Amino acid sequence: MNNIKLLSAILAGALFLAGCAKKQDANTAKGDETVPVEVVKVRTEKIERTIELVGTLAAWKEANLGAQTTARIEKIFVEEGKSVKEGDLLFQMDDTQLSQTKIAYQLAKNDYERMKPMFEMGSISQSDFDRVKAGYENAEKTYNLMLTNTQFRAPFAGIITAKRLNEGEIFMLSPGASGAPAIVQLMQLNNLKLITYASESNFRDVKLNQTVEVISDLYPGETFRGVVSKINPTLNAATRTFEIEIKIPNPAMKLRPGMFVRAKILAGETTGIVISRVSALKQLGATAYYGFIVEENLAKRVTLTLGKEFDSKVEITSGLSAGDDLVSKGQGLLKDGTKVEVKSKQE
Repeated sequence: MNNIKLLSAILAGALFLAGCAKKQDANTAKGDETVPVEVVKVRTEKIERTIELVGTLAAWKEANLGAQTTARIEKIFVEEGKSVKEGDLLFQMDDTQLSQTKIAYQLAKNDYERMKPMFEMGSISQSDFDRVKAGYENAEKTYNLMLTNTQFRAPFAGIITAKRLNEGEIFMLSPGASGAPAIVQLMQLNNLKLITYASESNFRDVKLNQTVEVISDLYPGETFRGVVSKINPTLNAATRTFEIEIKIPNPAMKLRPGMFVRAKILAGETTGIVISRVSALKQLGATAYYGFIVEENLAKRVTLTLGKEFDSKVEITSGLSAGDDLVSKGQGLLKDGTKVEVKSKQE
């Protein structure tokens, strides 16, 4: 009986050792397996640098025009939507004080013109003439000041976009619900501006007078062009952004203040490495990317840092060098150190 148990134990041990040997042979064979792949030679190419931005258009110039004191509106010469030139008369306030000031000015002027030739002939003293001259100059300044506060003219060419009061109403100098007090609002629309913000990583790339392409969903397929007109020299510490002003010519008046637009600053060309998007594999459960290059028939895993994307391609800012053999097909079967057989190589 003991002999039978001993024989059974020997047979079981032999079978276990045989199984282990077969499993080891299988693992060895699997480890020596060569994976067929296709590779492409990594090269540098020109990359157009752009900075993508969004924002809302505003008038290039805007003015809320009102009087300097509380007074009655006598006449408004413009309506909403009317185009005006610089210097055009927009509205006039009650001119009662203006009329009185004009009379005083005219009297002072008459005295000055009457006394001047008398002074030149030596009929009056220097002090008497200086007194008359000073009175005339003061009366002239007072009249001109009253005139500018009674008749209001356009400070620049533009379009009247709002008329907030009517003739006969009293203009109050105190601010109202809409902000600063105003009788009419004037905007310059033949040029518009876009105030937008860019990341601090783009600070070195943005320059004055750079070309900017602007598009609006209201005009599909149409591109408007502008230039960078102002760059704020400081950054917002909370958002890590800086302000950019873009000037956009608008001769056809298609664009209007308040429109949402997308802008693209053309920051010039540089060289960099660009690969097919499918060659960069995303690591599961993370935002990191990786790929495989071939060195001496072995796959080497490299961590990739992605830059700008171009449809089916992507820029690689680190992880690859020009001349590397990058696996473009078959990388899903690879791990670091896998033996590979290059079936196709694109130079």
